[in-house]
Amino acid sequence: MNAGAAPPLVRHIYDVVDGAYVPTRLATGPWDRRLQSGVVLNALIAHVIERAPSPVPMVTSRLLLDMMKPTTMAPVEARVAVVREGKRLQLLDVALVQEGVTTARASALRIRMSESPGTEAVRHMLPPAGLPSLNGDRSPLGHVSETRLESGGLEVPGPGVVWARLSGEILPGVAISPFVQLAMAADFGSGTSSFVDWRAWSFANVDISLHLTRMPQGEWVRVAAETRSAGNGLAVVHSLLADEWGELGHAHQTLFLDKRKSE
Repeated sequence: MNAGAAPPLVRHIYDVVDGAYVPTRLATGPWDRRLQSGVVLNALIAHVIERAPSPVPMVTSRLLLDMMKPTTMAPVEARVAVVREGKRLQLLDVALVQEGVTTARASALRIRMSESPGTEAVRHMLPPAGLPSLNGDRSPLGHVSETRLESGGLEVPGPGVVWARLSGEILPGVAISPFVQLAMAADFGSGTSSFVDWRAWSFANVDISLHLTRMPQGEWVRVAAETRSAGNGLAVVHSLLADEWGELGHAHQTLFLDKRKSE
């Protein structure tokens, strides 16, 4: 490589070395460059869940994820345990472990798929074409993701709506799946419905929950988010997830607010 030349673009989030997941620079968090972001940890957990075998075809209808402690930019192990096994329901526990310490854990409920009556889809979602692009923001995922803002945003206090399309890979040669994309996009709600100045406050999420009725169709996911706080150092983000064909489910995040130190 020539001196001063830009490093080659990386399109995958993790490499696998000796059974551990090694983060690439795409995994870097927005608040601290030494830590992995919640977005990519959601992605890794969703990927591990999706790869776990099930006795019959199933869809993940619920994902509950807790951040136990910061996950550094170092290799991480993913451990999966089947808590309940059946042909109707399957319950999985997932732990991300660094140096023997659990840094994130999740519970996933999977339900068998079959034909049944459905409710009418909400079909009033605007397609993302023509909306302003948010590429070039603070996220290191910028070149493998595309975000288009329908309303709100990091600089606009109040509810917001963003469309997201993720075209990268979770592992080399393994594309980001619809379920992984949902797990990642669900983490966009806090920045889309910001209610504090990010220059003065950090608002990292300490958990995330997903309740889903189906997987997205097409390339885009819509996140309509609203943040609520009682002014006591925490906040809750409520997000409606959808695609161009209607609702997919809901996501919730608990935020830990911390005043930034003056330089």
